[in-house]
Amino acid sequence: MSVFAWVTFAICAVAVALHYHATGNERFLWFAIPGLIMLLVIPMTLAWMSRKSLAEANEQSYKKARPCKPGKVTPAMIGNAVRISGAVQKISFKWLNRPHFHIKDETGEIRVIMFTTPSNPVVVGDKVEAVGIVMKYPLSKERIAVSAVSVKRI
Repeated sequence: MSVFAWVTFAICAVAVALHYHATGNERFLWFAIPGLIMLLVIPMTLAWMSRKSLAEANEQSYKKARPCKPGKVTPAMIGNAVRISGAVQKISFKWLNRPHFHIKDETGEIRVIMFTTPSNPVVVGDKVEAVGIVMKYPLSKERIAVSAVSVKRI
């Protein structure tokens, strides 16, 4: 779960506790406690579903993905499946459960974006292999990135 999901749960749990303490209304808890449980179950279920979908996509994409160096990925490759290898220089947006890995080798650096946390922990300095589709970076018209279905240590 992302930091936002945990913060939302914590705020709502405190609000439920304060309301119950102020009113003593036990009937309120019959609705509030299942609501709090759903604030945990829904994000966890969505994360599990995302990981499952990405695992299936990885199986299909891995065979189609051609090996490519990070510095050799060009805008002409947008829409193609690639397999990138290199060292993780930086990780952004990990707290949102949407990590952006900055992968670098001797040819250059590229941003690899995942839409869920990888199944195995990846930290700065790890040598990794990423499989995904080349795309335009969402926040810049000039830059490109890889939308990854898997990032794993090698």
